[in-house]
Amino acid sequence: MQQSIVRYRKRTGATQQDVANMLFTDKSQICKMEKGDRNMTAAMYQAGFENVPDSQMLSDMAYELTNGFTSPTPSDRVYDDHRLAFSMRVVREMKELKAVMAEHNLDKHPQFLSQDDKAEINHIVSEVQDVIFEATGFLMKLVNDYDFITPQSIQKNRDMRLKMERRI
Repeated sequence: MQQSIVRYRKRTGATQQDVANMLFTDKSQICKMEKGDRNMTAAMYQAGFENVPDSQMLSDMAYELTNGFTSPTPSDRVYDDHRLAFSMRVVREMKELKAVMAEHNLDKHPQFLSQDDKAEINHIVSEVQDVIFEATGFLMKLVNDYDFITPQSIQKNRDMRLKMERRI
């Protein structure tokens, strides 16, 4: 992780304390990471992906975190194949869905919807699809990374739980 921090500090003139503030740690930990004596914790990565305003540093962090398994997109946003990145994207999409759901009302019967109401419903559907897309990617990543998880076992456990709750 030391390289992404060093490159960021050289490029922006940020201090070790500036980086420590973004990663919710202290200056001594940043110093140790730059020297290679300490690794970043999961909490630091999470803080970094939520607080670092520099897309290049985020790209560098993701690259180092995943040992080179990242794919930058044309917009310079980083979509990588690490469980932590999937997790953060799922949470972000769920927060967006929650915000949209709070803004829009679903109490009208479909036959009484105005064009604006239909546009709101389309927005909700779009956000739900975003959550499903990211969650599916996350699920498949977990299945691939952890050999003991299979889609069949997940479905079986889910079905048993829903039957116990009398939902199916």
